[in-house]
Amino acid sequence: MLRALTVILSLALSAPAFAHSDSKWTKGPQGGHIVDAGGGKQHWELVAKGNELTLYVLDADEKPVKADGGSAKAQVLIAGKTYNVEFKPAGGNMLKATGEFTAAKGMKVIVTTDRVGGESFQARLTPLN
Repeated sequence: MLRALTVILSLALSAPAFAHSDSKWTKGPQGGHIVDAGGGKQHWELVAKGNELTLYVLDADEKPVKADGGSAKAQVLIAGKTYNVEFKPAGGNMLKATGEFTAAKGMKVIVTTDRVGGESFQARLTPLN
C-alpha cells in the first residue's frame, strides 16, 4: 500500500514538469505554441501569421521578460524548405521576425535567443498545430 501511494504521489508531483514539454503541444495565452526554454528558466510562446513570427518570453513564473537588449534567430522549416530569420525586440516581452515564407500547419521553428532577459537558450516550436 505504501509503495502504491509513493508511486501515485511521484507521478502527481512530476506532472507540472511536463506541462510545457516538447512532446505535448501546449497552447499559450496568445494562441501559439508554448515550451520551456533553458530547463524551465523561461517559457516561450511562438505565434505565426502570414510571414511573421512573434515570440513572447515569460519567466518560470509566467511573468513577462523584457526582450529589449536581446536578439534571436530562427530556422523556419516548411514543406522541406528552410528559411533563416532574425528577431528584433518589439516592445515588452515580444520579439518579431518576418521572412520569405507563409506560415503553414506542421511548420517547425528552431529559435535561439541571445541575452533575452539576460539569458541565451534554444528551443524547437510548432506554432500551428
